[in-house]
Amino acid sequence: MTEDKTPKTFEEIDARLQDDLKQINGEIEEIESHLQIAQEMMDSELAKNSNDKIIVKYKKGLDELQKGLEMFLGIKDEIQNTITKLHETKKQADEHIK
Repeated sequence: MTEDKTPKTFEEIDARLQDDLKQINGEIEEIESHLQIAQEMMDSELAKNSNDKIIVKYKKGLDELQKGLEMFLGIKDEIQNTITKLHETKKQADEHIK
């Protein structure tokens, strides 16, 4: 028999969302780091007047990293909104129970 890992309580749901938020923040930091390195590498190639094909590849890579960053920032916003709504719902439920 398999164990159901679905969170059941407010605390479990909140903890899972907080963990997800930490993971997303880590991904965002990693992408930002890669963006910075890629930009520095492209700037170096531009300074050396490198072949246009090389510059185009760097620009394409930077664009892809930027799209990934925007996607993860969107996910982060959604998780933060979900956490806020969860806390508001818990507060309303607690007030209703009183």
